[in-house]
Amino acid sequence: MTTDLAERRKGRALTLFLIAGALALVAAITIGVEMRASRPDLASGFVIPNLEDSIGDAQRIVVTSAEASYRIERVERGAERVWVMRDRGDFPVTAARLAQLTEGLEGLRYTRRMTSDASKHQRLGVTDPRQGGRGILLQVEDGRGALLVNLILGVEPTGLYVRRPDSDQTWAASGELPPLRDVASWLELRPLPIAADRLARVEIVPAEGRAYVLARDSADQPWRIASPALATLAQSTVSATAERLTQVSPVDVNLAPTVQGTAQARVRLTTFDGVLIDGELIPSDGKIWLKLVARGQTPEQDPAALDINNHVSDWAFALSPSDVETVAPPLSTLIPGSE
Repeated sequence: MTTDLAERRKGRALTLFLIAGALALVAAITIGVEMRASRPDLASGFVIPNLEDSIGDAQRIVVTSAEASYRIERVERGAERVWVMRDRGDFPVTAARLAQLTEGLEGLRYTRRMTSDASKHQRLGVTDPRQGGRGILLQVEDGRGALLVNLILGVEPTGLYVRRPDSDQTWAASGELPPLRDVASWLELRPLPIAADRLARVEIVPAEGRAYVLARDSADQPWRIASPALATLAQSTVSATAERLTQVSPVDVNLAPTVQGTAQARVRLTTFDGVLIDGELIPSDGKIWLKLVARGQTPEQDPAALDINNHVSDWAFALSPSDVETVAPPLSTLIPGSE
């Protein structure tokens, strides 16, 4: 009997516990509903639900903005299917940046309902770039041309905002997306794929002033001014100038034949193993482009030159103003009064 009484008490306690839990759940739901009713601007949920189920079918990415517009597409190269930037001569796109975009879109979530007044789109950065607006239109298509993603993004200091092109309703959102306005960030742009310690001699013909030559006898020896005979520079300045071409960070790329014009400056590098690399800085379409071609001084060096050309000779690389100034600087900027 004592056992039966204990069991009944245990049963009543369990029942009361379940009732209390149910009441707490109802209260939580009620509070949530009341909060939602009092804050109709609150929002939740994925911006593109179930994108992970279809993103594998993506064939094309189109980005349109006032700063840059480009098209990334998956193409066949031999037995592989690779992503390339169509607007940049099919230059390969980095896998890391594609993964960042995929993960960012899959994780993009609404956080707040914003305005549906089109006159306020400008301050949120979601005006249509096809109509001169400052938003970013991001479209991802499958092989049949169906849109998997179709969003206008406003990337502002106050946050990230999204809307669909066919709707005025704008939302605040949370998520991490790659820098869509920066073309170069999608491309692994390394114009000269050799280490600086391979360089033995650098001849520079700047846009202004006399030509000059920097040289060294071995990789562990300091650079010196070989010609003309002038005062010795600070070692750091000589090294920085001689090795600058191995360190530039281009801002754009295109097929070499599309960039035509007269070179404003020239650089010739000679490696310790006898490979010559000729570079030209060519102004075209408001940018300064770098073209590079390698050749061996003897047939023995031809394979090494071919390896360099396979990376660079098909391309022209647009340089930033700071890189233009330091790749082929006038001698007078290194030694004042040496014109």
